[in-house]
Amino acid sequence: MAFSAFKTLRGRIALLLVAANLPVMALAVAIGVNQSKMSDLADRDRLVQAASLVAARAMNVGDATIAGAARDSVFRDRSSRSEIAAAIVRPDGAVLAQDVEVAPFGEKWLPQDGLPTTSINRDGRILKARGADGRAYRYAVAPVKSGDALAIVASPFDLLARSKTQWLLLALALPALMILLCVGLVLFGIERFVLRWIRALRAAAAASDGGALQPSTGALKGAPDELMELGDALGAMSSRVEERSRALTSAVEERDKLLRELHHRVKNNFQMIASLLALQRQEAPETLSAILRPPEDRVRAMAAAYKVSYSSGEIGHVDVAALVRDVASQARQAGGSRHFEVSAQFGKDAGEIDLDRAVSLALLVMELLTAAASATQAATVVGAKGENGKLPLVISGPSAGWLPETGLSQRLIRAYADQLGTSVDELEDGSVRIFAPLASDKPTIGMNPRGAKVG
Repeated sequence: MAFSAFKTLRGRIALLLVAANLPVMALAVAIGVNQSKMSDLADRDRLVQAASLVAARAMNVGDATIAGAARDSVFRDRSSRSEIAAAIVRPDGAVLAQDVEVAPFGEKWLPQDGLPTTSINRDGRILKARGADGRAYRYAVAPVKSGDALAIVASPFDLLARSKTQWLLLALALPALMILLCVGLVLFGIERFVLRWIRALRAAAAASDGGALQPSTGALKGAPDELMELGDALGAMSSRVEERSRALTSAVEERDKLLRELHHRVKNNFQMIASLLALQRQEAPETLSAILRPPEDRVRAMAAAYKVSYSSGEIGHVDVAALVRDVASQARQAGGSRHFEVSAQFGKDAGEIDLDRAVSLALLVMELLTAAASATQAATVVGAKGENGKLPLVISGPSAGWLPETGLSQRLIRAYADQLGTSVDELEDGSVRIFAPLASDKPTIGMNPRGAKVG
């Protein structure tokens, strides 16, 4: 979720602004660290100088308690010791004189157990300890030249109040504040002047429903000029797409008409050839008539494939159930003078087959029904549920052994089966099973059903 935020325009710009300000922050931190070091050094030097000055003024006081004018003389440099407490003490920590007038932090700044002895790491001149009030202090000690007295000064050590810490906080706060301000202003500007217009353009595109976009007069009204120009360009592009879509729709409709006419003519040609053969068969002697009957049936089977394709309006695919029913209707005449009934039984949406294979399937079914007509007076073609892209067709009715074993019909059955990639299986009850290879998808090129609206 955290990384997905950087996939948006606002997230990436915010990341870019932060990255752009990193050098500024690094420079500010470097300056802050340098200034803090200098400020800390100045504070320590000021503490040492205050101790030396107090010791110099107390050189004639001896080891006795200092009071009155003598004390005022020792601590008369109060203006230069702002926020610095001072005192004169013996080596054992006993106080000889203490200036409390410039020490707003009270009189208990001296350590409770003698003088401080621990120096800080960076400067041996400065000692650290806790005063009697429990606060941390920095101390500077200077010996008084006459006697054993010592001048001691102190300033509280408050991490947040120290100038060093303040410099560091300032060095970090200013760049961070600048980054936040820049990010906020940029994100506001992006939302105000870019993103809301992009969303409006997307909404206009989604609501166009394939028509021409007019964003500059609607959704983008009042947008910046660059986005207005983008909207106009998209509108012009959508207009060209709409014009080309209309042209393609007209071309598809015209092509559909031509393909439908082509199928119709092919079907008519096959039917004309079948009719001519039928007329010739009627004029021929009985022996020749029987010879002309199979060619007529084969031509009618081929015509059935184009007839079903034409009636469905698709050039690429043929409905298997409609095709077999049409062939079965033609095969009823295959018995000649004998009565031959054929029924076709299929479930709902049996499937479709490619047109080139539909012709082979029609011819194969016709050959099998013609052979069945010579062995029985009734046959049934059942289409079971297709699996793995194949629809099983079972022709039943005659008793076992009715498939032709020699002759042209046997060779044609084998040839059509090879074209379909199927076997012709004779089952135990005498029925024959073949498999029709179904089309895997809808045709990408083909006619629209008659009466269907294109586009």
